[in-house]
Amino acid sequence: MPVFPANWNNRDIHMPRLLNRYFIAQMFLTRLPVPASLQHSDEELAASTAFFPLVGVLLGAIAAMVYTIADLVWSHHIAATLAIGATVLLTGAFHEDGLADSADGLGGSFDRNRKLSIMRDSRIGTYGSVALILVLMLKVQSLATVPTNLVPWVIICAHTVARWTSLPLIVFNPYVREEGTGKPFAASVSTQSLVAGTAMAIVISVVCVGLDALLVATGVIAFVWLAQWFLRKQLGGVTGDTLGGVNSCTELLVYMIFAVQL
Repeated sequence: MPVFPANWNNRDIHMPRLLNRYFIAQMFLTRLPVPASLQHSDEELAASTAFFPLVGVLLGAIAAMVYTIADLVWSHHIAATLAIGATVLLTGAFHEDGLADSADGLGGSFDRNRKLSIMRDSRIGTYGSVALILVLMLKVQSLATVPTNLVPWVIICAHTVARWTSLPLIVFNPYVREEGTGKPFAASVSTQSLVAGTAMAIVISVVCVGLDALLVATGVIAFVWLAQWFLRKQLGGVTGDTLGGVNSCTELLVYMIFAVQL
């Protein structure tokens, strides 16, 4: 049995910088446990965004495992529902909350400041409820329509590129709140983080879905550009809620791309 010095403390152990940044990203985006020895700083927090796609890989892999096991026992629809439910549980409905708040704010007023005020309200309204129900229903229906052998790979791809969308939205758009979930990243995410995160997302997507990654990239880039244009017009930029909303809708978009039946 190993013996440690009396004053030993696991917080004094410094893990490698890249691993530290990955776990900061995991801590921010999920409820999964992280080492107690994480080293926090504004610089490390901003740099962790490059690892958002890798966190998506982990979430997607867990959801894919849930789908594969559930599909042995139940229908494709039930398996898809359980897989999507697993990621909602693992993230604490982080992105779904952003989607609902964004829908309430953007649909609830014509005034910019009023929109932002509504988005801060913790209560969910009609627009938020409808958006959340429709998006979750479409995720289940779309995923259940994808050929079974592709579903695990599509899930991983979807969660990877969905987390990537936060990088260009943060880098190329103003953050319109003085504080909020996205504020720590707003002023300090570098183009190097964007390039690194983009490279990861591309490689992972190609590994998962092969040349169909080109179709995914085209659809996701077009969607992010439209979302950016719309959010600038409505709010003047992005907020943490809108980043989460775009993330959730991007996941749905990937499922719908592979569910197309011609």
